[in-house]
Amino acid sequence: MASDLRPPSPLLVRVYESGTRVRRKLESYFQSSKSSGGGECTVRPQEHEALGTFQVEFSERAAKERVLKKGEHQMLVDDKPVPIFLVPTENSIKKNMRPQISSLTQSQAETPSGDTHQHEGHIPNAVNSCLQKEEHPNPGKRYSGIQRTAYLPDNKEGRKVLELLRRAFDQKLIFTVGYSRVLGISDVITWNDIHHKTSQFGGPEKYGYPDPSYLKRVKEELKAKGIE
Repeated sequence: MASDLRPPSPLLVRVYESGTRVRRKLESYFQSSKSSGGGECTVRPQEHEALGTFQVEFSERAAKERVLKKGEHQMLVDDKPVPIFLVPTENSIKKNMRPQISSLTQSQAETPSGDTHQHEGHIPNAVNSCLQKEEHPNPGKRYSGIQRTAYLPDNKEGRKVLELLRRAFDQKLIFTVGYSRVLGISDVITWNDIHHKTSQFGGPEKYGYPDPSYLKRVKEELKAKGIE
């Protein structure tokens, strides 16, 4: 039983913001089993690694496993959603060596205005873990999978863009493997120059709405890759 109570290997996370207030917000988020699936924990800044990097130390290994299983996380800062990125480690990659094929799905969620709806397109990993190929930066080196959620207006133009994004996903144009400017690390899955709205709020600075010219821009980006 004693082994179950020992702190597990550290869980590194990164956010767009940093500071004492953000650390407290993260601690509150990961201590809430309802919000994150986590439990009792301590959050420590690790900004020598990269700006906005924190180490989450759970009292029980099961809490960390629940957080990893949930996969996608975000918290509220000043009433705005802030994405929380889990930094992949060698251990997490080894645990996910068996490929798991996924596909693009959609659901609907109410927008802040209340009078329209949005498609919430889950753009998941093609495989949980895989080896880089010849066209990637470091052939033969392993990388881990990700899952992302994109939002589009539920109108004629938004539904058209959704279908274009489906085609781009099927042709493996949405993601690539390389250096993540957000995480500050290499050999991870990143966006491949087709921008997505991963938040309903915050405007362009937070990859969210409002952004009146977004649909026009993303169609131009898709066209540049042969999708129209």
